[in-house]
Amino acid sequence: MGLFPTDRWLEQDEGEPLQLCARFVPFFDDASARDIYRYLCLYGMYRNARQAVRLLPDMKAQRLWERVGRYYGWQRTTWGGPDVPVFLLPADDENPKLAREFHGKGGVAFADKLFFFLLPGHRDDEIAALVAHEYNHVYRLQNLPNGGKEATLLDAVMMEGLAEHAVAETVGPGQCASWTAYYTDRELEKFWRRCIAPNQDVPVSHPLSVRILYGLGWYPKMVGYAVGHAIVRRCLERGHSLTKLMAMEAKQIAALAGFEAGQ
Repeated sequence: MGLFPTDRWLEQDEGEPLQLCARFVPFFDDASARDIYRYLCLYGMYRNARQAVRLLPDMKAQRLWERVGRYYGWQRTTWGGPDVPVFLLPADDENPKLAREFHGKGGVAFADKLFFFLLPGHRDDEIAALVAHEYNHVYRLQNLPNGGKEATLLDAVMMEGLAEHAVAETVGPGQCASWTAYYTDRELEKFWRRCIAPNQDVPVSHPLSVRILYGLGWYPKMVGYAVGHAIVRRCLERGHSLTKLMAMEAKQIAALAGFEAGQ
């Protein structure tokens, strides 16, 4: 599969997001173009045709499609993982949270497809980090029951931790997200006990899981992501390889790190 010609689609559709998302309908089991558009916007996709028309020429001039394809191929070879459809689209450059927490780039992974959202100014190391993180999700999802459709909050927490350590190992620690350094170990252990452990079996599709993962409302900022990173880090410090952890269940990884269910 690999990279699809979304640059050409964007030109043909004049950047109209709903028209473009209609092209993605065959890749989803039961979703309309509007459903897909709303979902992708949650992860950083551009929101209106004006943005796409403005960003596309510079994205093409910076050879973003070629660069994403190269890093996708590299990650697939590194992990020996599946070949899935890959779609590159402009990111929402008017989204302050995307700029603040994710340096203006975004992505979303499914067990059978990948979406990336980028801007013309993104450097090679930033692109490589995004591809590494999201492709790691694909690899992990394909090893979860039912492609992750029955995933829990703990599954999602662990996925984020595994993916960011994949960035560190295959791209470099300097490209890890800022949320990996938000909290001390003591704070992270407290967050595990108060936020993650009591809710670890909540379905990832439940609004509570989203609030905990991203730290919405009264929850600490990006708490789910940060705790997942800490758990995987502790396992690596204890001599377990990332490859080994990728094949384990989430609760087993937490136990290896000393983050027990009842703590």
